[in-house]
Parts: sequence; structure tokens; C-alpha cells
Amino acid sequence: MKSGNTTIIRLSQSFEQQIGLITRVIGLMSPKFLVGLIDQLDLDANPRNSRLGSVTSAIQESIEKDEGVGKKSKLFPIKSKGILVAASWYEALDRNRYRLEFVDRSTEGILDGGHNTLAIGAYILSQAAKFAGTPAPSRRDMAIWDDFKHVWVDRRDEIESYIKAIHDDADGLAEQGVGLLDFLIPVELILPANPNDELCVDSFRSSLLEICDARNNNAQLTQGTKGNQEGLFDSFKALFAEKNPEFASQISWKTNDGGSIQSRSLVALAWIALSKTTYVQDGPDKILDAPSAVLTYSGKEKCLEKYLTLLRNDKISRSFGQKRELRDSQVASALRVATDLPALFDRIYQIFPDCYNTIGSFGKISAVKSLMNKNNDYKTPFFGRKADKPVPDGFIYPLIYGLRALIEVDEKTDEVVWKTDPYCFIETDAFKSAVVQYCGVIQQSDYDPQKVGKGAFSYTSAENAVTLAYLTK
Repeated sequence: MKSGNTTIIRLSQSFEQQIGLITRVIGLMSPKFLVGLIDQLDLDANPRNSRLGSVTSAIQESIEKDEGVGKKSKLFPIKSKGILVAASWYEALDRNRYRLEFVDRSTEGILDGGHNTLAIGAYILSQAAKFAGTPAPSRRDMAIWDDFKHVWVDRRDEIESYIKAIHDDADGLAEQGVGLLDFLIPVELILPANPNDELCVDSFRSSLLEICDARNNNAQLTQGTKGNQEGLFDSFKALFAEKNPEFASQISWKTNDGGSIQSRSLVALAWIALSKTTYVQDGPDKILDAPSAVLTYSGKEKCLEKYLTLLRNDKISRSFGQKRELRDSQVASALRVATDLPALFDRIYQIFPDCYNTIGSFGKISAVKSLMNKNNDYKTPFFGRKADKPVPDGFIYPLIYGLRALIEVDEKTDEVVWKTDPYCFIETDAFKSAVVQYCGVIQQSDYDPQKVGKGAFSYTSAENAVTLAYLTK
């Protein structure tokens, strides 16, 4: 038997199928055994974090119709596709029970059926609260999976008492109007045919991402969500966590994970540094063309697509089963540089109005007026820091791209580095003069942020101005 935490489930009306080196078990499971799965798992292996909404409400309505009616009237197992669970180690026990161990939680666990799991888990919580005579947790407190799991842990004692009461006094609970969890959940287990054979288990693990992707295709997974499952953001995540853990916790790397900062925006900014690598320059190492400067503002999905293409290349990353791991030091160094860009973006956002006011009246620009509010309360896009005026993103993206002039490949280490401290540089008079010089582009573009942000000349002008400022600082 393997070491580590395990959980036991019991299936009824189950049967096994052998497909190559994979065993598939299909059956029905009491929600009482879902408790152990929720205890053990998060939705790390699922491409999306689940969210309470109309889908989960419909699932709970189906559950309520099944609760307390005769066996012939129960339809939930037919209405629901249930949950798909994968584990790389298991032990078949008596009475159709399976002991499961999820060795790699990032790829094993609930591969599909996250909304079913959340809906049923929330239903169990509501019934446990009814039994305990405590207020049911609000939907707001359980809006997404991570919030739900916190509530689940906090109320675990209530759940335990409720499950015990179902076993000891089902009739008494029924009289109180408390659900008995007597419905069944369709469950499909994906397991290695021989969990004690390393080659078999390796083959099984290498298949999981493909299985997970295929099972979730009906929801049209975003590129970023798929890339996240492949581990293509792992190094970037780690670098952000190292630089600023609080900021890193706000980044949304997959659908419905609750983060307020979209990863595709950070990936788009990352190309400012990645564009300096040899893998996008003409030569023997070239893998692809870097996205054009304009796309950092208006083509973030294209930037993401090119990022994933770069990271999937065998020169850049290595495959470990179904995951890839970044191995190239130059790309890693470029991503490290890129972790500075959100804070630099925000600081430029803060100083921009004053710089513009040296040649005109920033507050009179129509696009700026449209962003103003009665409270005169404005925040920067990434860190939410106080700003005196709102600034259209189209005005800032060319300037942040202009900082590319401060990035180079170190001849000795072959790593992407800043030529100078960028935080100090953007506080200099030389940089502020470069901003003023760039502002002429806004006037030439009829003060339209879209024209500025989508105009190639804006980026060229900004980079040239920053280059001159660096040489004369």
C-alpha cells in the first residue's frame, strides 16, 4: 500500500472495463462517500474552478426531487453525467469499495464534474446546517470552489454529525424535513491497470491531460486554462509568488479561480521581455516571430497563443508525463524581468497625467472625462494603488512597451536583464521628458485611446523616446 492520505468510496451496480493500460470503473455512489473526496481534493486537476450559478441550482433542484421519493421515481443518476475521478494508485476492497490515493493532485482527482461536486457539496452543507439548527451558509460565501472549501472545512463537524444522524436516526431526520442523501451519483473512475507497475502508471499519467481536455471540450476551454493544465505557467507563477505573494494570489490562471487579474494581460506584457530572446530573433535558434507591439494592447489572446507555442517547444521546456517544465534559462530570465512590468505599468499610470499637463490639459480629453466618477476615486489597474486621474489603457501600453529599450541580453550570462533599475529610471526627469515627447502621439491621434493603442507608430515613438532618455539620463 502507498503512503499518504487516501479515501475510500463504495460503488453500486459497478462494472470494470480494461482499455489498454487503463482500467475504467463505472458505477453509482452515495453522496456520503463524496464527503471523503471533498475532504481530500480541490479542483486542481479540473481545468476550471466551479462557480455557483444557474447550473448548480438546476443540479440541486434535481437532487431535491429525488430526496425522499421511492426508488422507481429517482432520476438524478440519469439526468446527471456525474463526476470523473482519476487516481494513480488504488486498491480494490470487498463490497465494491475502492481505496484511492491521489499522488499528484495537480493532475489527479476530479477531472470532470466540478459543478456537480460543488452543487452536491453545497447541498450537503445546507442539510447539515438544517440538522444542526445553524444558519445555512450563503451562496455569496460559497460563490467559487475555493470559498466553498473554506466553508466546508469550517463546518466539517456539522457535516460529521449530520452523516452520523442519517445512519442512526433517518426517520427522525425525515420528520424534521432534513434530506437523507438517499440519491445516487454517477461516478467514473480512471485508474492504471496495474498501479504497482511503474511503466503502467507513467503511461496512465501521461494520458490524463489528454483525457481531461477531451472530456471538457464541450465547455470550450480557453487557451490559458489548457496551458495552465500543462504546467506552462508554473514558472511564471513561481516568479510572481517570489516577487510579491499578495499580488500573485490575485492572478487568475484558470477559469473561475476568483483572481481579479487576468493572466493573459500579464502574458501580453511578458512579450516585452520575451521579444529580446534569441528564440524570436533571426538566426539558428529562432522558433517563432514575436507578436507585434500593438498586440500587447489589442491582441492579448494572440500573445497568449504565441507564448504557449514558445513554451511547448522542446528547446524551451521538457515533458514530464502530461506536464511540461521550463528548462531554458534565457526564457526564465525574461519572465523574471516581466514580473516587474505590472508595477511599472501602475507607476506610469500614476505620473502620466502630470506629464501630459505640461503640454495640454489632461482632464479635458473626452476619453478621460468618460472615465471620471463623482467620488474622484481612481485606482491603478494591477495593484489598485491610488491615482489622481483615470488613464485610458491605450495611452499607457505604448509607454510600458517603450521600456523594452531598457532590456538586453547579457553577453556573459546569456540572460535577459534590465540595463538599469527600471523603478528608479521612471522617476527621473529624463523619463518624464520622454513621456512628454510621446504625448505628441496622442494629439496626432485625435486624443483617441484606441487609435493610440492600436497604432504601431505609438510604440515606435515611445521606444525611441525611452532610448534617448536612457542615453541622456
